[in-house]
Amino acid sequence: NPQNVINKDNVNQLELKWLFQVPEDPFKIPYVAPSLGLQTSPLIVNGLLYISTYYNRIIALNLETGNEVWQYQVNVSAFEGKKHWWPVLSQKDLHYQDGTLYMMASDCTVYAFDAQTGEVQWTIPDTCVNIPGNTGRYFGEHAPVVFKDKLLVRVSTQEGGGRGFLSAYDLKTRNLLWRWYSVPPAGGDPNWHLDAVKGNINPYPGDWGVSDLIGGGALWTLMSLDEEDNAVYFGTGSSPDGFDAALRPGPNLFADSIVSIDVNTGQLRWYYQTNTHAMHGHEPGWSTMLANVQIDGQMRKVVVAATKNDHIYVLDAKTGKPVYEPIKIGKPYENIINDNAGNDADMKASQKQLLGKIWCPGVNGGVEESPAFDGKTLYAATQRVCGQILTGPVTYKGKVMDGFVYGSAPGARQNSSLYAIDLSIRKVKWIFEMPNRYQSASIVVSGGVVYAIDRAGYMYAVNAENGQLLKRWSWGGLGAAGVTIGATARGEMYLLAPSGGGQARRSGLGVGRGRPGRRLQAGADAAAPAADADRARGVGPRARRRAA
Repeated sequence: NPQNVINKDNVNQLELKWLFQVPEDPFKIPYVAPSLGLQTSPLIVNGLLYISTYYNRIIALNLETGNEVWQYQVNVSAFEGKKHWWPVLSQKDLHYQDGTLYMMASDCTVYAFDAQTGEVQWTIPDTCVNIPGNTGRYFGEHAPVVFKDKLLVRVSTQEGGGRGFLSAYDLKTRNLLWRWYSVPPAGGDPNWHLDAVKGNINPYPGDWGVSDLIGGGALWTLMSLDEEDNAVYFGTGSSPDGFDAALRPGPNLFADSIVSIDVNTGQLRWYYQTNTHAMHGHEPGWSTMLANVQIDGQMRKVVVAATKNDHIYVLDAKTGKPVYEPIKIGKPYENIINDNAGNDADMKASQKQLLGKIWCPGVNGGVEESPAFDGKTLYAATQRVCGQILTGPVTYKGKVMDGFVYGSAPGARQNSSLYAIDLSIRKVKWIFEMPNRYQSASIVVSGGVVYAIDRAGYMYAVNAENGQLLKRWSWGGLGAAGVTIGATARGEMYLLAPSGGGQARRSGLGVGRGRPGRRLQAGADAAAPAADADRARGVGPRARRRAA
């Protein structure tokens, strides 16, 4: 955020202006995967603050007072009879354009609201129904994105085993224009390897094999739009890992990849697969960034993405070729197979090779959030969470089968590190250590301050230049969404801090230029949960993969 009202010189003077208690889930469907509460960073437009709860409620608040302006609740109970719905409730973002607020409900229905009144202008029902070549199930969690006269829509799938895709709709007629698929149809496609020449992997005839197990590659990511080149950039999710990876031979294109699509035609422009024939769930999730970076004295338009295997990729936006070798951060690897291996990967590897071993980072390890970029420096957090694989029954595409169960290594310490990396010279400027896990909450940089909220509910304000701690708060609830900085209708700058799973809340902080507020008492010595928030709530890592 380019504002400079709240900055490194006054961030420790922030005062609590108001606190909004988010209502509890009124539906409580027993078989829905455990929720992590607020995962949507607040959206501020024209003095209104918009939030989305995991149970599909949109709430508009007056930013200055925290008072409710309007709300809309999707009828989640109606999802239970829909065969295409994979039972996950998650909301990761909202989208605003020209007076309209967009969201996608968990049943994959797109909603367009009047941003001032909350009136539903129109819907596109069940955008994940009747997908060619699909035998899996889906859930919606990301808002559609407006690109000129088109609406770009993607859905998530997790263990639902759906076929990943990106769709484009005409914004006026809401008719489907095109759909690009990230993985072949169930049963396989003998010609799937032909587009391999557009990226870094050699063609592999018979890629993915011949099976009804084929699925995954969902676009559970924030996307970047390039109006100059009519392109969209995004990351794709991992290959399915519940069944034996040897049953999906080949690189498994275009899962675990950074991808560019021509928005006019829906055709693949280029891809870069980060993890070939992947088995660790180390996809380039969460976000891709389109940026201009000066490299070797030349300004380059690049796409930047961080992966869960702790690599930072900087690719040429036009060609998808690496500008330089990926930047490795975090701790050394342990028992990692195929990550960043490209054409040298073992195309027939199996999870059996990992049984009985601890591997790091685990499936919930590495960079598990959207980094921030200020034009020169990238700020990214990585968490140290090692994993293990056990054999046992798994649910995939709604069926129980013998397979592999992924989890965290028991007893291993879990902490995280915030990195500042100069992308021009590929140099780590500083590292800020955090004692707890860091997952889901976007990093934000503004006014010379880097903001981060860890899983135990600590919010850190760190000097962007030298990595020194400026202020720390304890919200006492799960940290799963990043802060937002924006102005009230009268121009007073606020910082919004999301917190909490289950019974959740959001806090509005101001620099004290308006009416006086109760000064925050939770400083550097404030108490925080003794254990990691996930473990304290008893939520297993497999229940929350990619829905987290």
